[in-house]
Amino acid sequence: MLSQLKRLNIETDGRYATEADLAFLKSYLQSVRDRISAYEKIRDAEDAITDQADEVLMAADPKVFHKGSQDYSETCRRDRRNTLRHAAAAMLFNDLDRLRDGLLLWQRTIVHAVKDEQASALTWQEMPGVLKDHLSDEEAELMMPALRLNQALLN
Repeated sequence: MLSQLKRLNIETDGRYATEADLAFLKSYLQSVRDRISAYEKIRDAEDAITDQADEVLMAADPKVFHKGSQDYSETCRRDRRNTLRHAAAAMLFNDLDRLRDGLLLWQRTIVHAVKDEQASALTWQEMPGVLKDHLSDEEAELMMPALRLNQALLN
């Protein structure tokens, strides 16, 4: 949203915005209540969401966060929380570019460097189902673009 507003400001310098120029703004404003509600629900239920994700991931693969004898569950939990916060902010402001450029590209480098692709893939495959337990259908649908981006870049 903020990136789009900045781009609109530059593109409409000295002229009125066209209907096409304003389409994204109208769409955003129609969804702003659901976006705020989803953001607040995720923020307020972050611990419950993280706990539920831990349960789902451990049920799928009890050793998903282990490398040899080392257990990296807490590190992965911290990273999931951080990524979820950024994804929720991206949904709130409808700004996937900032999510991609500000966190996910860096995080992808880390995931590949430490060879955590399997844990990351499983996490972002299961997260939509976890969030659907905490959000309305409309709110969950607003989160899906950010979650799909997480999946695409962190797998």
